[in-house]
Amino acid sequence: MHTAETSVPVLDDNVLSELQTLGSGVVAEIFELFATDVPNRLAQLQQAIDSGSCDGVLREAHGLKGSALGVGASRLAMLCAAIEHDARDGHLDQVTARSSRLAEEFAKVRGAMKDKGAIP
Repeated sequence: MHTAETSVPVLDDNVLSELQTLGSGVVAEIFELFATDVPNRLAQLQQAIDSGSCDGVLREAHGLKGSALGVGASRLAMLCAAIEHDARDGHLDQVTARSSRLAEEFAKVRGAMKDKGAIP
């Protein structure tokens, strides 16, 4: 199945190029912070989903989306934006369905970061 989401690269080369202007050490630090922060954010998002808090889901998905955009993880950001939209509309069933794909997408981002030598 080919969707808009899958036609977007895991990591956006344009964002990576912009980040590289900061220096490779800074980029590695940014990526490492992202890679260690996301599991906590995913856990907080899951807690909000489990408690049925649309506001909590919206807040956590929004924060995760911003972090993903900052490192060029465009597909992860798109998924978070869709979760945000569903939470805004009160569709927790959709939130639950979409959130089941977050860990897989994050794993792809980590893999792409490793391939680029940005994280160990």
